[in-house]
Amino acid sequence: MNILIAIIEDESIYAQQLTEILEHWAKQLNCTISLDYFKNANSFLQTNFNSYDVAFLDIQLDETMDGLSLAQFMRKDNYQGSIIFLTSYKEYVFQGYDVQALHYLLKPVKEEDIKKCMNMVYQLTKENNYIIQNNAQTIKIPYHQILYFSCANHYMEIYTSEATYSQKAKLTDIISHLPYHFAQCHRSILVNLNHVDKIVKNEIFLSNGTKLPISNTHLEDVRKTFLDTIL
Repeated sequence: MNILIAIIEDESIYAQQLTEILEHWAKQLNCTISLDYFKNANSFLQTNFNSYDVAFLDIQLDETMDGLSLAQFMRKDNYQGSIIFLTSYKEYVFQGYDVQALHYLLKPVKEEDIKKCMNMVYQLTKENNYIIQNNAQTIKIPYHQILYFSCANHYMEIYTSEATYSQKAKLTDIISHLPYHFAQCHRSILVNLNHVDKIVKNEIFLSNGTKLPISNTHLEDVRKTFLDTIL
C-alpha cells in the first residue's frame, strides 16, 4: 500500500528531519510512501490536496495563511485525510480540535511520536480505501468515490465517480469487508448508498444518473439501510 504524505513546513531543517523519520518508518513497516514538501499553504492548495492520506501542517507558517487556517479550509473542502499539526509552542495544543486533527506534535519532533501517528494513519488508510492488488500493481480507491461494484464471470468491475477498475474477484470475497453503507441490491451488484438519490419501486437512482436494479430478495434490506444512512 502506498501512503500519500504532504509536509507543509516553512523551515527546511524540520521538514528534512520529518522526511527522514517517515522514510525510516515506511522501511520498517515494509510499505511505500509518496512524500511531497511545500513551503507555504498557497503552493499546497494548488495541488489536488484531497488525494493526500495525511498532511503535516506547521501552525506558524510564515505567510498570510497559517496552519490552522489551512486546516479549516481543507476540511471545508471535504478533505478526508489525517491532519497532524507541528509547532514550537504548547499553547496551540487545543486549537486543532475543530478540524479533527489526528495529533499535535512539538518541534523538534520525536521519532517515536511520528511512528505512533503513522501507525494510526496506516490503519485509517486501510479502513477508508478499497485496495486492488493485481500482479505487481496496487491501486487505492477511496470508498467515498465508489458508486457500485458489479460482478460477472469471476471479475469485479468497480465504478467510481472518476474511472472504472477491474479485478479478479467474486462478490462474496469482498462483501463482508466493506463499510456499512454498501449494500447488495442484486445478486451481482453492491451499491454505495451514499451515492443514492432515490429508490423507486425496484430501481435505484444514483447521483450520476445511473439506474440499478433491486431484486425482490434484497429490496427490504436496501430500503432499511438507505434510510439508516440518511436519518
